[in-house]
Amino acid sequence: MLQGEIFEIAQQRSDTHKGHASQRVLSEDYNIVGISGEAAFAEVFSLEVDKSIKPSGDNGIDFLLPLYFTIDVKTAKKAYNLLLEEGKVLSDIYVLADYNGGDTFLVGWEWGKILKQAPTKDFGYGVINHYIASEELRPMRELYNKSLNYSH
Repeated sequence: MLQGEIFEIAQQRSDTHKGHASQRVLSEDYNIVGISGEAAFAEVFSLEVDKSIKPSGDNGIDFLLPLYFTIDVKTAKKAYNLLLEEGKVLSDIYVLADYNGGDTFLVGWEWGKILKQAPTKDFGYGVINHYIASEELRPMRELYNKSLNYSH
């Protein structure tokens, strides 16, 4: 979206909401700032900015990502395996995150139906867990790309 188009939409939104009790002007160019953020998000996820002018606002919703899968993030200090207790695989997607001294990064992900079929083991705490080694997980880039594909 071009800067001129952003400015035009911002001006239209400002004009539409002048004098409304719900309008909170936080800065002189708050509509330009807001639409610029919407445009950046839209670009990354290949979506369109809603250019329509809504006198009563957008109800706090700018986009709907149609990736209708439940996701559960499992974080570990030693993220060697994606672990989930046997009988408790409920989400569509599981993401393994590695927490290391305050830094956290996403290691990988797998479908719940695959995790549910993974081998089980007691890792020393009396709990039987399904497990998938971290190096066998799907790359996070693939999940990101799926979210893009479902956005079209």
